[in-house]
Amino acid sequence: MTKDKIMNVSIDLFSQFGYDGVSVRQIASEVGIRESSIYNHFKSKEEILKAIMEYYIEVMTSDEIPLEQAALNLDKGFDYFYKAGCDAFLSKLEEDNMMKITRLFFIESYHNDDVRNFLKSKIIDAPVYGWIELFKLMKSKNIIRNDCDVKQLSESFFYYGMFLLYEHFIINYPEDDDAFLKDFLEKTQKHAKIIFNSAKI
Repeated sequence: MTKDKIMNVSIDLFSQFGYDGVSVRQIASEVGIRESSIYNHFKSKEEILKAIMEYYIEVMTSDEIPLEQAALNLDKGFDYFYKAGCDAFLSKLEEDNMMKITRLFFIESYHNDDVRNFLKSKIIDAPVYGWIELFKLMKSKNIIRNDCDVKQLSESFFYYGMFLLYEHFIINYPEDDDAFLKDFLEKTQKHAKIIFNSAKI
């Protein structure tokens, strides 16, 4: 399907050369169509980027555990929630396109307001809010201490993983993705246990 091919080619080119470094003409050339044909599917390059962002968040949130379901599984312990979330996240990040899009977001967040706002609201703030609500639930069930600042706890828990992604996609680039994902899992599991053990009753 031409629209899907335009998306895939755009993801590849944007992640290599940056959003501003790629023209619609270049995308069309890689797809194998006329430049004017791009506009049968997307009104502009900005619309392609918007579609990429929508696709990313749709994929990444497809397996989220609703808070109502979480409330029924608190007896399974913190590891259950961490493992379920981490497994779902890594299984998606293993896809080549998702790795490319993640790197694109980190790169473009420096100078593209739309990407920066998306990264902040959808990729950082929304997950932190989700963990805040879960930690509030754990506090109400006497699983973590009542004096815990759940916002600080959630940020401390989540931001480490974000730093590892930044380190991989920016500081250590290029670096083997498979090796990174394995290392990411090991490091974040250890970190999560340290954070949770500091708060549990």
